[in-house]
Amino acid sequence: MSAMMADDVPQPLRWGRSLYKYPGLYLGTGNRCGHDPLTLAVDRLNLHTPSGGNWPKLIQVAIDRVQAYFKQADALPPLAHLSRKQNQDGSMRQNRSEAREGHALVLSVIFTYLDLKSLRVGYYTSTGAFVSISFLDIARRCDMTCQVKVRDDAGQVVAGQFKEVPTSRFWRTVRDLKKAGAISVFEQYEEKDAGKRALTAIKAFSEKFLRLIAGWTAKRVEKARKRAHQRVGGFLLGAIEAGVENVNQRKSLVKEIQSANVKRELFGEASTKNRQPVTGGARESVEAALKQEYAELEAKVLISIKAALGRPPRGLEQLKLQAQHGWIKYDDFVRRRLSGGS
Repeated sequence: MSAMMADDVPQPLRWGRSLYKYPGLYLGTGNRCGHDPLTLAVDRLNLHTPSGGNWPKLIQVAIDRVQAYFKQADALPPLAHLSRKQNQDGSMRQNRSEAREGHALVLSVIFTYLDLKSLRVGYYTSTGAFVSISFLDIARRCDMTCQVKVRDDAGQVVAGQFKEVPTSRFWRTVRDLKKAGAISVFEQYEEKDAGKRALTAIKAFSEKFLRLIAGWTAKRVEKARKRAHQRVGGFLLGAIEAGVENVNQRKSLVKEIQSANVKRELFGEASTKNRQPVTGGARESVEAALKQEYAELEAKVLISIKAALGRPPRGLEQLKLQAQHGWIKYDDFVRRRLSGGS
């Protein structure tokens, strides 16, 4: 009797020696990931809350379009036809639905961390510093991680210790995104006494791919990025005014830049294994643009003074007259420009 009752108890699903945590309906599909070929698994996503409650329109459109790509693969040919093979009827062969789902989930997370100004993937801290998000954090946001045994420096398994890592499915998705030209990854490291220590890789998104996904014109995307530039500029200005970047820190930065320039001239560029993306950081871009505009303002003021005097100013004449001809201090100029003033 007890044997009959034991037979009636439903046994947990297994795939080989591992428990299968997804619905039995999809036991034979995908790669042990519970994939439903007909429905995008948006329930896997754990997207962070946007600042202000809403994503910028370009980001929201990109998320919606890339999730629709799961069923409408032809909307993104560079990503959907990575094999470049043809079916018997001559049409291009699409990636499997499991792969398209991975693309849609990972890109959804990437878009929520995309800095439109620099097209880097990460976020700004309260100090104004930009932090690149790690692949592990991205994998966590789309439920593509697993536990593996920890090994010591000799490669031996440490009993009872496990660590969380992205799944092989996640890494295949990243490989596809790089192959399609959607993202570029710049590996980073720092020199230590014991050797090199890996840092979080910098990830940059392709503007052309962003335009393709959103379906926006180049001019419309440019306007969206300019608005992002203003938002970032205002945030960075607030960070500077809060004391994040004081005079001593500026002097230190100048010395570091000069030292780096001398080092580059003597020893050449850094190896490609540790290079930065071509696009500079948001802070550097903002400051460079403001300094250029301020230099143009000073030139206009000097021209105006010359015209009023009928000759170049002498001695202290320029200092006495420049305020009458539109000159202002650099800090006041920065506040006026970033607040939207002319």
